[in-house]
Amino acid sequence: MTKTTKAMNARVLLILMICMTSIAMGDILEDAAKLYKDKQFKQSLGLYQKACDQNSSRACARLGFMYENNQTVEQDFKKAFELYEKSCDLGDAKGCYKSALKYEQGDKSLTLKKDLKKAEAYYARSCEEGFSLSCYELGSLYQYTIDPEKNKKKMEGYYTKACREGALLGCYKVAHYYESKKDLAKAKQWFKTGCDREDTQACFRLVDIYIKEMAELKPEEFKQELKGYRKRCEEGDTMGCYKMASMYSTGRGVKQSYRKAKEIFVKSCEMGDNASCMEAYMMIQSGF
Repeated sequence: MTKTTKAMNARVLLILMICMTSIAMGDILEDAAKLYKDKQFKQSLGLYQKACDQNSSRACARLGFMYENNQTVEQDFKKAFELYEKSCDLGDAKGCYKSALKYEQGDKSLTLKKDLKKAEAYYARSCEEGFSLSCYELGSLYQYTIDPEKNKKKMEGYYTKACREGALLGCYKVAHYYESKKDLAKAKQWFKTGCDREDTQACFRLVDIYIKEMAELKPEEFKQELKGYRKRCEEGDTMGCYKMASMYSTGRGVKQSYRKAKEIFVKSCEMGDNASCMEAYMMIQSGF
């Protein structure tokens, strides 16, 4: 047997071993997932541990979740974090997301200091793998924490990616960004994307923009409408407050004022209106 033939046979044998290992790993993960779904956590734990020991990123991430949430094993946040980091290093997007959350917030129980650079890096890795929540969180970091003025384009890009990957709040955020930039064509496009995916807040905002455009054609009618809503709000009608706040937030029939809109939404929220609470929360989150 020639050296070339021996080398070729060795390569074939290696490929076969890799294939067999992959098949075996797939079987372990499938069995573990079935046991986990049937709430047989103790049995699934052993299989996930075995797979994680063999460097299965998915198994390590699931194992981390089990330690974090006291499923069969004693709750151990340090162990959970170590497993999330290991799963991330092995390429698991959810593991990177979980690790990023810890670095973004810091955790005294883990003696883990807040580290925004690491959080940014972990979110980015996870987002690149298509995990929409990481794209959204990265956009949020750039909007509120890491050089907001400098990173507006990055914020826009990651919110857009979050939306495209399935995170509805990403659609709302990028639409709101365009709305604040007075680019209503793009704002409507992204609000419609969110609305088409059954995000009711995006639908409401889309309607507000359309009504605002109508108000510009019939200003006197909308001035009277505002007067009526103000009277109802003063009388304690939360829907009147909500409608008036919406007019201020969109500039419909009145000079646009996010500050005034937030004040009225907060007032209506304190009166018990859930829709106003949501609007107030979104405005606060958006920096108003």
